Amino acid sequence: MSSASRRSVLAIMAATPFAAACGTGASTTATGGEAPAAKLKAGSTLVYWNDMGGAYPNVMQTWADRFQQKTQVKVESTGGVGDYTNKLGAAFASGSAPDIYRYLQENIPLPAAVERNMLLKLDPYVKRDKYDLSDFRKDSIELYRWKGDLLALPRDYGLQLIFYNTDIFQREGLQPIPTDWNDKTWTFAKFLEYCQRLAKPNGERYALFVPRGNRLWASFVYSNGGAIVKKNDGGPTEVALAEKPAADALQLMQDLIYKHKVAPLPSEEGGLGNVVSLMQQGKVAMQITNPGGNANYKTVAGLPYDVGVFPLGAGSKRGVGGGGTGWAASAQTKLPEEAWQFISYIASKEAEMDEVKIGQTTPSRISVGSSPDYLAAPPAHAKVFPDGQEFVVRDPIHKAWPDVSRDVVSKTFDEQLWTGKSSAAQATAQIKQQGDTYFKS
Repeated sequence: MSSASRRSVLAIMAATPFAAACGTGASTTATGGEAPAAKLKAGSTLVYWNDMGGAYPNVMQTWADRFQQKTQVKVESTGGVGDYTNKLGAAFASGSAPDIYRYLQENIPLPAAVERNMLLKLDPYVKRDKYDLSDFRKDSIELYRWKGDLLALPRDYGLQLIFYNTDIFQREGLQPIPTDWNDKTWTFAKFLEYCQRLAKPNGERYALFVPRGNRLWASFVYSNGGAIVKKNDGGPTEVALAEKPAADALQLMQDLIYKHKVAPLPSEEGGLGNVVSLMQQGKVAMQITNPGGNANYKTVAGLPYDVGVFPLGAGSKRGVGGGGTGWAASAQTKLPEEAWQFISYIASKEAEMDEVKIGQTTPSRISVGSSPDYLAAPPAHAKVFPDGQEFVVRDPIHKAWPDVSRDVVSKTFDEQLWTGKSSAAQATAQIKQQGDTYFKS
């Protein structure tokens, strides 16, 4: 690293929230109120895990290097961890968990994570260091509170929307997808009409691939006025997918494949190739995904694309799956002070801007989400990204939800709904019958 670069890094670090004194004394885990005075163990080593690959490991290493320069605390960063949720669970069960990790609530809801002693309570450190939370979206912070305790810091705050090939739309005489999240004209019916006009026979062009990830199909349910579970507060609940708004939305998704034939069969998708490449070739017109997809689109030279809002069904207001992920410190860490100082840095504005540069975030910080760097084209209507954060519906938070999601919902959808073997009404009735038992045990 050049001397100029080193001066730049140290200037950034001086502006970040941590300015703890280094020392050799043991860190003390706070049990309530305010944490004891900060005292870092110079020469100690933190272990940091993340499942994200691509450009992300390099960013992680940059953060680790900056942190070590400032604190003399080493960070062993590992990105692109495969089979992440299972490996994380096994590490906690064996007492070898990472000190810091990317926390995905959709896979491990807060009550389950608390029960497994996975999350360090952060309020004592926030209070002592006067760590300013006001720049985070309030809803992004609240995602990580459980029974009054703050248990992680937001990394991002994602959502779902539509990327589309603007040249194809123009050739087919279609108006751009609206960019106002309160628009009432871009309905499920209009979306279906667009799909039918965009698709060409014999696989010459598909309107889209029907998205089957949890937060993706959930967006159809939410925007149709439906819900996944009832009483989504972590307490006793029941499955709501069998109710008409949810079942109707899921039936539309199935019909896109089998009735309207505007999307390929799920079994065919793998052989067709990458969606972004297919869109560049004019073989796919739209993709429903999160704003992080822009990292793939903006690097393709000459690809004419833009973004628009998710369609509105029978609901009174759009709702999309999302909420992003957080940075968590393990409650089992032997270095709680060091872990806190590190996550307080990687959740900082400077670190979030590093993610903006590689297109890997939907910022949870208001100042980053409204910054010129984040809103810079392409796409032309990038403001749709932060505007859509107001419409996010959080994932189910019952501790049994991961088991229901994996063993009941996904299994039934994969075997019946996405194969076309059963209607949405039949599949969701089975899900309710089987899933409700998890919440009553």
